[in-house]
Amino acid sequence: MPAADPSLPPSQLTTMMTGDTPPLDLVTIRATCHRALAHRPVALPRAEEIHELTTTLRGDIEDMLPEACFRVDQLPCDLRWDSLQNMIRCARAELADSPGVGLYSAFVHMQALGRAAQFLVEYLQE
Repeated sequence: MPAADPSLPPSQLTTMMTGDTPPLDLVTIRATCHRALAHRPVALPRAEEIHELTTTLRGDIEDMLPEACFRVDQLPCDLRWDSLQNMIRCARAELADSPGVGLYSAFVHMQALGRAAQFLVEYLQE
């Protein structure tokens, strides 16, 4: 295996392994996804809860994306690679989207972020 070029910055994986970046708390992120995607019989959650979960999920996705991108870049270009690239594009699109103006649109946006985060967690735990 060739030696790493010292003029290049360390990869995300290397910095996580050396402790230069905090490790991802995938258990907590999974619990946040579960809260965001929980079945609610009739009533929507309070606006404060939607805001809290949306903010947390945004941060979680932003934290997971570099590691997911690094891992996907190491894969051969095949159907799995294409599927994972699409998942990353969808997660980025959800981050770029806004919650909208009403409680229902904010709820739908929170759930979309929850699904994107859940998919990233599942991939990173493989």
